[in-house]
Amino acid sequence: MSYCTNCGVELDESLSSCPLCGFTVGKVTITETRDQSELYPSDIILLHKRETRKNIWELSGIISFSGIVVCTIVDLVIHKSLSWSLFADTSILVSWICLTLILLAFRKYFIIIPGFLITVLTMLFLFNLFSPPVKWFFGIGLPVTIALFVAVSIIILLWKVANFRGFNILAIAFIVLSGFCIVTEVFIDKYLSNAVDIRWSAIVAVSVLPIALVLLFVHYRMKKGKRLDSYFHV
Repeated sequence: MSYCTNCGVELDESLSSCPLCGFTVGKVTITETRDQSELYPSDIILLHKRETRKNIWELSGIISFSGIVVCTIVDLVIHKSLSWSLFADTSILVSWICLTLILLAFRKYFIIIPGFLITVLTMLFLFNLFSPPVKWFFGIGLPVTIALFVAVSIIILLWKVANFRGFNILAIAFIVLSGFCIVTEVFIDKYLSNAVDIRWSAIVAVSVLPIALVLLFVHYRMKKGKRLDSYFHV
């Protein structure tokens, strides 16, 4: 018995190519896999997924850098200098870096989240440099971005440690994001008027809290096996 090294499908000994993917080289027998590398069909499929992510990364890199070159050339031809292309090129590069983190550090959140934070902060700092004389990065961009990533990290951490995932995670996400809105308004008020006057974020928090409580109620009632229609006698 042998398996295709490209897709992991079981092959007859008489076949010279895989009937599923057409691959013709590298059949691996059970004896070989167990004695040499302990490579099973599931491992082959995993390797295939890694190869797919690598191909997507290479293709996205070609597309991204082509877009940067095109934007730069067009800006130079029209304005004889770099103006709007600075923002476009930076945005494209940051998007490709974020995609790289997702593809190459797949499901490694302790790498992806800090990488995203550093990348986004760098982008905002460059945007601030590209748009003088307004200086907004340290007053708004830095604290609000950090607060956003802290909120997202809390949600992901609770999702990872939760034994039973359901409406409870959604409820916690609503609560955390309402807190993020309050923090955002605080920093905006301090930047614009150097005084804190919480208004719209308080409305958001008060509006979101009942929804979160309902989601928590539904989650734990369903977890206990209670049917909502029987509970409310509907």
